[in-house]
Amino acid sequence: MSTAKIEYEEGSGNVFEDIGFEGAVAERLSHKADLVAVLFRYQEELSLGQVAFSRLVGIPQPRLSKLYNGKIAGMSTDKLLDAITRLGGHVVIRVERRPISKVAGRVELEVA
Repeated sequence: MSTAKIEYEEGSGNVFEDIGFEGAVAERLSHKADLVAVLFRYQEELSLGQVAFSRLVGIPQPRLSKLYNGKIAGMSTDKLLDAITRLGGHVVIRVERRPISKVAGRVELEVA
């Protein structure tokens, strides 16, 4: 039995950052991917096909299919949030005041 070591590199927790996107861009892409995952989960919970589900969320079926296959460019976060609220999802956006600094703020997404 071989006990050869397998080399690997620990990920950052954000696949988009790991493949080379800059910090803020990587975060936005990660948030979009999380929102698409919410839509996918809702579709599964409702046991609907893509055509029926796309009518509910207001996203054309071919575009929905592309989203599910990772092609998230060109789809706004607002449109994804709108689709989630059409399904009864409750979206909370909170802006916290921070002291003025030279460092940019950040956006966090928490999916329940």
